[in-house]
Amino acid sequence: MLSNFFEPHYEDNNGKLWSVEKLLEMVSDWEDPNPKPIIKEYDGIKVVRDDLLNHGSKIRFVDKYIRDVKAKEIVFGCCPATGYAQISLPVVANKYGKKVVLFMAKRSPDKYHEYQKRGMDLGAIYEWVNMGMLSVTKSRAKKYYEEDPDNRVLFPIGLEHPTVVGSIIKVARQNLNENDFSEIWSVGSSGTLSRGLQLAFPNKDVHVVSVGHTMSEREIGRAKFYRSDYKFDKIVKEEDMPPFPSAPTYDAKAWKFVKEHAKPNALFWNVAG
Repeated sequence: MLSNFFEPHYEDNNGKLWSVEKLLEMVSDWEDPNPKPIIKEYDGIKVVRDDLLNHGSKIRFVDKYIRDVKAKEIVFGCCPATGYAQISLPVVANKYGKKVVLFMAKRSPDKYHEYQKRGMDLGAIYEWVNMGMLSVTKSRAKKYYEEDPDNRVLFPIGLEHPTVVGSIIKVARQNLNENDFSEIWSVGSSGTLSRGLQLAFPNKDVHVVSVGHTMSEREIGRAKFYRSDYKFDKIVKEEDMPPFPSAPTYDAKAWKFVKEHAKPNALFWNVAG
């Protein structure tokens, strides 16, 4: 992997290229309002313990976007029952007097996932969709947004937006010294975090463990790609769990690969627990 020859640019959902400088310029008036990332070492691996935030790393990275967007409703149709976005989004939206509307596959109340219950407690509004495959929930969310685009904003899969990627770069560079770690690991579904870290540290090798839909080349970026054998909604077996709190259907799936393939002193970004 020729990471030293990587020219850092971000390609957005519309194919537009953004330089790192431009992305950082977009977030120049913003500082992460959350506690600084805590890094602890396990088995020779440095771990960003964002599980300690209680609401996931996304509360850092969507703060600027939600703060500045004029819309009063955040609409999202790409969150699975086990997804942390349904927790992160209402936490940030509540700070800025906005609400979150989620389109998700219908479940009976007795089968609500723990994260769905947390989302409801935080004020997220759930619109249940029959036959709620991702393509269907995305379509329903888009239709709802188009009914009132002046007051609603539609978030894409991975909550991906240039200001979100810029926020990842800024937080990473402010809190991590690239001389302190050998390479970077994370899980990926849309790959937003991984690509942000690729841009933050263009001279470091980056590894991503896919745990969701089949990632495209754009979503993978320059990372070395691994695919978890676990089905998306399956919990990691006890023997594969990391020695720290980690989302059992998401981040935890990377630990097996980290142990097997990571260089000494690698960095693993744990999004939630």
